[in-house]
Amino acid sequence: MTNYQLKPRQICLFFISFTAVTKFFTMPSIIAKIAHEDMWICSLINVLLDLSTIIALVFVCKKHKKTFIGLLEENLGKLITKIIIFLYFLYFLLKSFIPINEQKSFVELALYINLTTDLYFIPFFIVAFYISTKELRVWGRVADVVWIITLGGFFLLIALSITNTDFLAILPIGASGIKNIAKGSYLSANWFGESAYFLFFIGEFAYEKKFGLKIILSYLASAVMLIIFMIIFYGIFTSIAFRQSFALTEIAKYTTVINNIGRFDYLGIIMVLFANIFALSVPVFFACRCLNYLFNLKQKWISSLIVIAVLFVLTIALNEFYYSLEKLFSRYLSAYFLIVANIIPLICLFFTKKEKKNAFEKT
Repeated sequence: MTNYQLKPRQICLFFISFTAVTKFFTMPSIIAKIAHEDMWICSLINVLLDLSTIIALVFVCKKHKKTFIGLLEENLGKLITKIIIFLYFLYFLLKSFIPINEQKSFVELALYINLTTDLYFIPFFIVAFYISTKELRVWGRVADVVWIITLGGFFLLIALSITNTDFLAILPIGASGIKNIAKGSYLSANWFGESAYFLFFIGEFAYEKKFGLKIILSYLASAVMLIIFMIIFYGIFTSIAFRQSFALTEIAKYTTVINNIGRFDYLGIIMVLFANIFALSVPVFFACRCLNYLFNLKQKWISSLIVIAVLFVLTIALNEFYYSLEKLFSRYLSAYFLIVANIIPLICLFFTKKEKKNAFEKT
């Protein structure tokens, strides 16, 4: 009997727990500067792109029982497999850099404004290092718990914000033009691409009846959370939305309840931040997993130490150049993110079921 790392339920909770929270920080203000009231459409386009890739991978899961690496080796050979996995190693490494620096800046400016040291962010790297030394099943166990915290923090912030939202501010739909909407969608590609995570879930769980529908609904649930957040964010700040660097702390602080009893919204913010610690660790984990395969590392702590050390040095050493790097990633690496997360996974649709053929030849 195959010992699977994950359960289908845990994959569904994984998407609910981790795919939306990383987009609640600087991404809304960046898109608002380009697409204005149509910023939610930019996110919708990226969501539909990832959803299309996930749907395609659901068919791959139904057809094959091997992992993504196993399928690559069987159909393309080990050399090409190593090249593709190296592309994913770079993808996960680059994908983690901007969100990690976002949370670092957010904590620094919003919670520890008088603290001048970078040491307060070390606990995140400790958590990421610890998780990266574990097996894939760790994400199933974390998702079983964190999804409640994610939804709790999200609904608390939305409940505090909705009374101050002008929903008519997003009208007329499409006023920014197709060019700006497409540009906003393209420049925000770094914050999406969760289909790449699902790619590495292939063969790690037992495919069940109606699993495809469940995973699609789970991803749609996280997508709806994001779209609601984007609409409320613009509905509150409208024409000055692009100036609100950290959307998470801004959307709820003007509510009447907060004016009467204090920053009650911090409870929701801390819940989202807690979930985001694990969400930021996801690409780090898969970068380590790719590195283990590339160099055949048996001791997982070695790859974890390498990846964490690289990210730690870059985060501290390049702190002054963060905004320049953010523009560099958005303008010149978005195409790379789209290719690796949404195009390369589609090659799995053309893989043949060679396991049956090999079994017949052995017989």
